[in-house]
Amino acid sequence: MYFQIIQPTEALKPYIYRYVFVRAEGSTDTMKPPADDPRFVNGKHVQPLLPNYGSLIFQRNVVSEIAGKTCDGLFFLGANQTTLGLTTLGGWFEGMMVDFEPGAMHTLLNIDMQRLAGQVLSAEEHTDEGLRICDRIFKNTSKAEDIALLIDSFFLGRIPRTQDLNYSRICEVVRACDKLKGTITAEEMASAACLSERQFLRIFRRYVGITPKQFIRLRRFHQTIQDLQRQAAQGKAPDLLGTVLNHGYYDLSHAGIEFRQMGCVSPSLFRQLGIPLTPDFSVFFN
Repeated sequence: MYFQIIQPTEALKPYIYRYVFVRAEGSTDTMKPPADDPRFVNGKHVQPLLPNYGSLIFQRNVVSEIAGKTCDGLFFLGANQTTLGLTTLGGWFEGMMVDFEPGAMHTLLNIDMQRLAGQVLSAEEHTDEGLRICDRIFKNTSKAEDIALLIDSFFLGRIPRTQDLNYSRICEVVRACDKLKGTITAEEMASAACLSERQFLRIFRRYVGITPKQFIRLRRFHQTIQDLQRQAAQGKAPDLLGTVLNHGYYDLSHAGIEFRQMGCVSPSLFRQLGIPLTPDFSVFFN
């Protein structure tokens, strides 16, 4: 499998975390996987996608199934709390994932993230002609860098001309959450947004798609993964206990429960499966 992470242009970095390009090196129909490998079901390859804040996935040369929906092109993935399996049903797989910052999918695409949370939406269902054009061009563009430039161009035209005050508030909340290492309360999040708790909850769910409590768990999970993989990429022996404590878990048992709920495996097994192909954290298992 070929795997490449591409950073968006500077103006888009407040909105898009990164692009992830993946190419399967063989036909999934002819693979002979080991019987006990959870990444294969009935001979079909399953690509685990970790919980995230919302993504777009362009794909070509393949029909895929995710969360019970079959797609042969672009689809939207709402914020979710569990690992999802993208099952390739046949063909050579090539895909580009657009991984958004919290709240940015709403800002750039005007999607009510609360309605999309945990759901999959096809390009036809969203009826965004600009994205459909991107999808058609993607299917005829081979270089990952050229695809990223195409997506950059599309989203640069979607940046609000005037400040989106509520998105700025969400960004302040994310910074406060990171500063307090996953120990922030909903009341403190509302204070960081300069809103009442009721106003904050309504805006947060529309922009991010999940509750503040769910977001805190997801953010803590992401930050812990990034820290562990950063240590591994630097050639260090990951400090599992020190890392989980630093990110707000009570102990290894607490971290283990949340990792199994969101990543399907224990922190130690995730560390073995998730050694990154780049120093950056990967939403794809290698």
